Amino acid sequence: LYLGEGKIQDKNLPHCTKLTEMILTEFQTEYCKVKNDLENALGRISHTTDLWSDPNLDSFMAHDVKKIP
Repeated sequence: LYLGEGKIQDKNLPHCTKLTEMILTEFQTEYCKVKNDLENALGRISHTTDLWSDPNLDSFMAHDVKKIP
């Protein structure tokens, strides 16, 4: 197990709020791309969604979008 040989300091690791910010920024970027693609799609599209939880009550969501020829 590599632990940085004692050279890693707390300041070298991103804080959880920074990680959250980075994830939300990336999500917003991708969301805008998908939204733009769907708004400019030629023809019809079909949306299917599903929500479920596993035995540990972890939640999941699936969203499927397909172009209908």
